[in-house]
Amino acid sequence: MIDSADVRKLNKNKIRKIMWKGGVWTKQTVADVTGLSVATCNTLLNELEREGEIIGQKQRLNEVGRCTAVFQINEDFESILCISFEMILGVKTLHCTVLSMCNRVLATTETIHQQLDISSISQEISAIFSTYPNISSVVIGTPSIAEHGVIRHCDIAELDNEPLVQIIEKQYHVPVYMENDMYFKAYGYYKTQCTMDDVVTILNYPSHILPGTATIHRGTIVTGKNGFAGMVGFLPFDIGRDRQIELLSEQTCVPLISKAAASLIAIMNPNRMIFTGDLLTPSVMKTVMENCKQYIPNEYMPSFQFVEDIQPFYLEGMYRQAIDKKAAIINNKRQENLL
Repeated sequence: MIDSADVRKLNKNKIRKIMWKGGVWTKQTVADVTGLSVATCNTLLNELEREGEIIGQKQRLNEVGRCTAVFQINEDFESILCISFEMILGVKTLHCTVLSMCNRVLATTETIHQQLDISSISQEISAIFSTYPNISSVVIGTPSIAEHGVIRHCDIAELDNEPLVQIIEKQYHVPVYMENDMYFKAYGYYKTQCTMDDVVTILNYPSHILPGTATIHRGTIVTGKNGFAGMVGFLPFDIGRDRQIELLSEQTCVPLISKAAASLIAIMNPNRMIFTGDLLTPSVMKTVMENCKQYIPNEYMPSFQFVEDIQPFYLEGMYRQAIDKKAAIINNKRQENLL
């Protein structure tokens, strides 16, 4: 059964979500957006200010009248660490970015490694935590299956089968969220480019690497039971994966991409399909669309769009997921109390 303490936590969480958008807020504007009473907002805003999460000050609005209390997030209170790694043309790169709760980049590093193993990642994380001890959550994007916190079938062989989430949580005692990198890219794209009811599928086809795809169904990332959803490199093409990687070149990729796209349309039924990766161009995308029409009735064909660079949406997706997960923690506790 939910009690008054749970209600208080839920209401504080509503206010936090408003504050994370940035800017300054009065008690009245917070009340208008959250639906809470001004009195409740006053109490909780003052409490959050005492705890250090937000900053309050007096400000004269519109340059006239009496000063009014305004509040904004304290960006020094906590931050988010976003980690990603990749192998492009044999080069292994580790990316680390520290974000404020308002999505402001506080620090970023990019290091190249011959051997990108757990030790290398741990050393980088340790250095970042020593500079930013206020990190309250870690988000990891991996070019692999992220099966319950364990890296599976990774492009970077030395990371395969490593329980990265458990390692970081045990050492730093903060929640860690790890997903396939395409899930974050798709979520960032959806949050910034789509409407709430869109079903969008992104296909990423780099040269000579198994492709990645992801679908966002009306705001929900389709991950499947084990984080395996979207791994079209495992479709039954009647060839081994090594041979498939060989065929993922500019001259021979179109049949594989066409079959994968048609399969995704039939299974996921997106209304938007986004193509990206160095193998994909507007010309290739047009050919793929015509090939798909051989199998898919025209009325069920999604719109096709080519996006040259999906990377700008990657960090956005990681940030949005971190915020969503943080906001969900209190709601989950509420559900547990109701059982």
